[in-house]
Amino acid sequence: MRNPLNPLRGWHVLIMIIAFFGVTIGVNAAFITLAVRTHPGEDVPRSYAQGLNYNDTLDRRDAQAALGWQARINLVERDLLVAISDAQGAPVGNLALAGTLIHRADTDRDCPLEFTESRPGLYRGSLPCEGSGDWRVEVHTVEGAPFEMVSELWLP
Repeated sequence: MRNPLNPLRGWHVLIMIIAFFGVTIGVNAAFITLAVRTHPGEDVPRSYAQGLNYNDTLDRRDAQAALGWQARINLVERDLLVAISDAQGAPVGNLALAGTLIHRADTDRDCPLEFTESRPGLYRGSLPCEGSGDWRVEVHTVEGAPFEMVSELWLP
């Protein structure tokens, strides 16, 4: 039986090199496509512009620290409860709160949150997102006194 590569000729080597680089480029293209589709690499839109305005963020945090407000978060069925109290422990009412429920692994599953005051200092928002797992809750005031909170949440 005759070996087709004996004797090894130049066109054999050319075909092997083209096949090798073709497979390598094909696998790399597939991995790059899958990586970009599953996680684009940017969690925060306009992150560069937010970085330029970081001093504004620090000023808001200083103003919040001066207020001395504390917040607690709780999950009751599919409702998210946020209790806000001042430095003396009195409930803080009449706030306009909004927020975001952020999924750790998939930014396409992030959901906006809207809160209504159910009693002074207690704000209730329903969870529009479906699914379980590890989430991060970010809540902030829409207007008025600056207040932001971030909390971890596990949804069953």
